[in-house]
Amino acid sequence: MAISDIHLLAPSLFDDGKAAQHLDASDMKMVLSSDLIMQRMVDEIIAEKPQLLLISGDLTFNGERASHERLVEHLQRLEKAGIRTYVIPGNHDVMCPYGKQYVGESPCAVPTVTKEEFAQIYGSFGYGNASERDPNSLSYTCEPLPGLVLLAIDSNRYDENQLSADGSSVVYHNDGAVKPETLEWIEMQLGKAKIEDKRVIAMIHHHLLEHIDGEAKLLPNYIVANHNEVASTLNNGGVSVVFTGHLHITDAVTTNGITDVATGSASTYPLPMRTMMIDRGMDSITIATSFFTGIDSDLLLQGKQRVENSAEAIAGLIARRLWPKLNNGLDKMKLMLASQGIELGELPQSQQQLTALLIRHLKEPLAQSLIMITQGGEDPAQAAAVIGAIKNGVKGMLSELIPKGGDDIADFLMEELLPRVEPILRSALEDLNQVDTPQESSTDDHNLVIRLCTTGCQ
Repeated sequence: MAISDIHLLAPSLFDDGKAAQHLDASDMKMVLSSDLIMQRMVDEIIAEKPQLLLISGDLTFNGERASHERLVEHLQRLEKAGIRTYVIPGNHDVMCPYGKQYVGESPCAVPTVTKEEFAQIYGSFGYGNASERDPNSLSYTCEPLPGLVLLAIDSNRYDENQLSADGSSVVYHNDGAVKPETLEWIEMQLGKAKIEDKRVIAMIHHHLLEHIDGEAKLLPNYIVANHNEVASTLNNGGVSVVFTGHLHITDAVTTNGITDVATGSASTYPLPMRTMMIDRGMDSITIATSFFTGIDSDLLLQGKQRVENSAEAIAGLIARRLWPKLNNGLDKMKLMLASQGIELGELPQSQQQLTALLIRHLKEPLAQSLIMITQGGEDPAQAAAVIGAIKNGVKGMLSELIPKGGDDIADFLMEELLPRVEPILRSALEDLNQVDTPQESSTDDHNLVIRLCTTGCQ
């Protein structure tokens, strides 16, 4: 089985005070329920009796030592049940400058863990004597089943994180890359597996492939910076499947013989879980997806509402990107339209006002989009309806800004903008990749059969 992005916050690190309440109200994740969710998930995993469990990073909320130690208690229950668990760190797990406890009125800093401490804490869960370690990162290989090698790749930049002594300055990286030295080590491990005729599956926290067209440009923090080089190395070495996390979406994409299976967060609705069956000949792996329901239905509903409510935060992010360009062009726009006898309505005078404009017209389709992407397996009819609603929302904004003559200008702008934007919307919401190209494809997000290879898979 596989899960990802647990983001566990130890119960000892929060109470019911103001600091915890503020945290709970401001996060899409069900952080204060993360320990309960993990406890119930472990119950279900034990009932399913898998031989292996893979967890592809972001084990803790922000790398708190107490949260790591609490997660180990959950993993020890799996160990006692005979289920071997293998972890890899995410960007929240090692040397994270944001590790805090939420007790009383205000959060305050708590101990986190170094790279060496992380390996020691998870010695029984991938970093022990049974593994071969990369000296330059927290990457490792092991052979959890005879003839099957697990390649766990550390793509994090925790070595560059910094926190000033007084806590006033923070340098933090949530983006990822694989070091050149680690890539050389990976090539050696794959060469060894090939000589020994063993199959290899991989896991890494950041995406290896673009799950949404243009992800490397639009969301660069969520895909390995040198992803093309890493993907080529893995493909040449016979890796055909890699398990990822980080963006909290349930999605799968196949490019050049590799399938990147991204699993959403185990603390965020809809709580996805992957089940994998490897045939005895090690020729293929069959993946099925389920959504955990072993918690109170009210908590699940609250989790869904959290995702929907985060549409306002997404509107804020869009406004933050648009505002500098829009603000610089407002005067030119006024002059140009005035020369055509067109009067403008009340234009946004700040980034906050632009955010409010976006929320008024796009909140509902953005909320629907977020639910679709986090669940995966997007329905084409629903996707078409949401894309239509987004278009109508954009037209509504333009009509509000340009009440006289706005419809004509809106139609013109939509004709100019849509060819650039619609492929990205279709990729995200219709579950397509390389939209409108000869290579356009779709990979089932929930149910897959992937061939395992010892040389490059195509």
